[in-house]
Amino acid sequence: MNGRVLNLPNAITLLRLAAVPVVGWLILHERWEAACWLFLAAAVSDGIDGLLARWLNQMTQLGAALDSIADKALGLVTLVMLTIEEAIPMWVTLAILLRDTIIVLGALSYRGMAGHLEIHPTWLGKTHMFAEFTMLALVLGGLAELLVLEDWRLPLFAIVFGIAVASGVQYVWIWSAKARRERAAAHLKHQ
Repeated sequence: MNGRVLNLPNAITLLRLAAVPVVGWLILHERWEAACWLFLAAAVSDGIDGLLARWLNQMTQLGAALDSIADKALGLVTLVMLTIEEAIPMWVTLAILLRDTIIVLGALSYRGMAGHLEIHPTWLGKTHMFAEFTMLALVLGGLAELLVLEDWRLPLFAIVFGIAVASGVQYVWIWSAKARRERAAAHLKHQ
């Protein structure tokens, strides 16, 4: 990892983070088209900063942390604001928020028990993030009248709900298995 903190990938990540309150404000004021395009630009920038960091060998711990924070903030603010606007059903939002809460609490509990924490996103976790961001972009696109979403709304919400639940269960299973292995290793060490 390159130790230089101020680099192009991190600058892009900071711009994405700065876009979060603007997206929230645009949704609050029902400026759907602007909110949709800014959300899409911010979402696409997530892939761009990651690619640049690898290509330019400018990966930093700060960049990795900021990237996660920016992704979560963008998703969370957009999700909550669209739920307040009644564009996304509460049951979908609660499933996503519960999943994220379980993952964070599980990771913190594991770290408290094991003293360390290595997070490796699963394929299902990455699928969840893709599905969630796709749903948010499509809902914003529908509100902006850039596309017709009516027939696809319920299946889209059901798919995202299902992936959120499955991903949350998977993370619980993974962290529980890790915790059991750590306890067994500690027990053998003390015998």
